[in-house]
Amino acid sequence: MEGGGGAAAAPGAGPEPEAGLALGAAAGAPLGYLHVLWQREEPAGKIPARRLRRAARLHRRLGPTGKESHALKRLREAANSNDLDTVQQLLEDGTDPCAADDKGRTALHFASCNGNDHIVQLLLDHGADPNQRDGLGNTPLHLAACTNHVPVITTLLRGGARVDALDRAGRTPLHLAKSKLNILQEGLSHSLEAVRLEVKQIIQMLREYLERLGRHEQKEQLDDLCSRLQMTSTKEQVDEVTDLLASFTSLSLQMQKMEKR
Repeated sequence: MEGGGGAAAAPGAGPEPEAGLALGAAAGAPLGYLHVLWQREEPAGKIPARRLRRAARLHRRLGPTGKESHALKRLREAANSNDLDTVQQLLEDGTDPCAADDKGRTALHFASCNGNDHIVQLLLDHGADPNQRDGLGNTPLHLAACTNHVPVITTLLRGGARVDALDRAGRTPLHLAKSKLNILQEGLSHSLEAVRLEVKQIIQMLREYLERLGRHEQKEQLDDLCSRLQMTSTKEQVDEVTDLLASFTSLSLQMQKMEKR
């Protein structure tokens, strides 16, 4: 074997685990750390957890192999191109969803910016960090808010995104809801079902947002509006709920401004 790495050591005479790790790191070989897993005789099929942890730490310090780097890049590209099947396959293969490119952007940043709620949820289910910042300081929640993707904001909030992350750009779900509702109230060629769905998505987003702010009374008001929306059967009834939601949003924004003074 090259480099003498295959020389057998007498039992008990080989390097201690820490020395072996240092040797593997110095050699710079991606698989150099693996020998520590079999330095001493262990019961068949059992490897001590401490050795696995040491090996994993060294592997991270060495950085990803060429094959792993390719998989990480493919994951970000798949998320950016809305390729759900490829994202799912790479995640199931163990590709790290938190790995970022040279600009600090993760697959979750791309999916959130594109508004792909299914990919966002899939990444969160596999351990993606909803509060990870890119090189400009943007979280996935920033990007979803700036690109007006209401369902993605709801999913990120449910996945543990910090509410105050939106304040950095001066946009909260309340601001987004207000602008969305203004468009709906103009009534520009929206079908009944389309309006009902969008109002429902806005209500769900605000419920998640206000719940994380601890505004339980306002959340209950939204629950009532949601129940009322479900019983609508005409455009006039949906418009009435939309108007009530718009009034609720404007009032909540006023309260938010007063609290910041």
